[in-house]
Amino acid sequence: MMFKRRLQFKTNYKRRKKALLSRLPLVYMFKSNKNIWAQVIKPKKEGDITVVQANSKELEKLGWKFSRKNYPAAYLVGLLLGKRAVANGIEEAIYYSGVKSFIAKSKAAAFLKGVTDAGLKVRVGEEIFPDESIIKGEQIVDYAKKLLESGYSGPQFMRVMKDIENLPEVFENIKKKIMEGEIK
Repeated sequence: MMFKRRLQFKTNYKRRKKALLSRLPLVYMFKSNKNIWAQVIKPKKEGDITVVQANSKELEKLGWKFSRKNYPAAYLVGLLLGKRAVANGIEEAIYYSGVKSFIAKSKAAAFLKGVTDAGLKVRVGEEIFPDESIIKGEQIVDYAKKLLESGYSGPQFMRVMKDIENLPEVFENIKKKIMEGEIK
């Protein structure tokens, strides 16, 4: 008989065993319909202990008014989590994706780029990270401009349409605030 959590598609025990054998804390990211949630956890026999956590809702306090689950938001959540982990004395960790497959150049890769830029060592290669222009959100700005030029008037981007051209600048400002330690 298979394990209960495997049958429920909640745990990949083969991957988890590999991660546990490293004896390092695990970095985990979860995307919901509206937000990105991230944690650094230490596995224990009694259950995993969350050391630090961050989520994309916290970005609004810093002035982020765009989608909380796009590439720039994923990077900034990773940066925030990485800074908190380093402040708590964690120097190295392993990325744990659970039952989901990891895809290079994805939002998870942008998240890991933020974690590594914050100073937390995660065992990943540089080739998995998305381009810098994607992380800054320049492709989102280009797409929004194309929509405006075509006369689009639907719901997408309407909440932030007047500010969408400032996305890369807002991204850089929030990145600077996180790196300087304005939010803990």
